[in-house]
Amino acid sequence: MTIDSRCKEQQNVADKIFMDFKYTAPGSADQVRALKTLSFLISMWGDFLSHEERRMNSALLLKARS
Repeated sequence: MTIDSRCKEQQNVADKIFMDFKYTAPGSADQVRALKTLSFLISMWGDFLSHEERRMNSALLLKARS
């Protein structure tokens, strides 16, 4: 999955958590849920980018050996 496709996949979720956070009372259950969702999405990006880095390093090693 590319970074572009990952962004498009998460766009609706990102829009919803933004609206839930911005337009609900501070500390409300909706705001807390929005922050938890944001935290989860950030951790998913961390995993995704770590995998991409390993994949690119492997590709560079193969190219260097050629």
